[in-house]
Amino acid sequence: MSNNFRNGQVKIANEILDQLAIRASEEINGVCGQEENDSKLNISQHGPKSTVTHSNGKLLVDLSVNLDKNVNVRKTVKNIQENVVRVIESMTGLSVSRVNVSVDKLVI
Repeated sequence: MSNNFRNGQVKIANEILDQLAIRASEEINGVCGQEENDSKLNISQHGPKSTVTHSNGKLLVDLSVNLDKNVNVRKTVKNIQENVVRVIESMTGLSVSRVNVSVDKLVI
């Protein structure tokens, strides 16, 4: 995705936008993130996954997360959505139209 500024144009790879969305979701209490000592198998099972697409000059973020079993799912998902929008918009200057969150499972 590219953004025009007064002094030129900035292009941001989709992979960077995916990483921003994942990090923003992991900042929320109750989201099961990637642990440093996890094996590759565990990381693929627990870490959030993101896909960012462009539509009409705005971003659409699809997140897939696992949550701790002791959290309020509705409140946690709302917090994830708000934080992802805030982080991406403040760090890139791009507008986010939607953040769709899919909760794959509750982790014990």
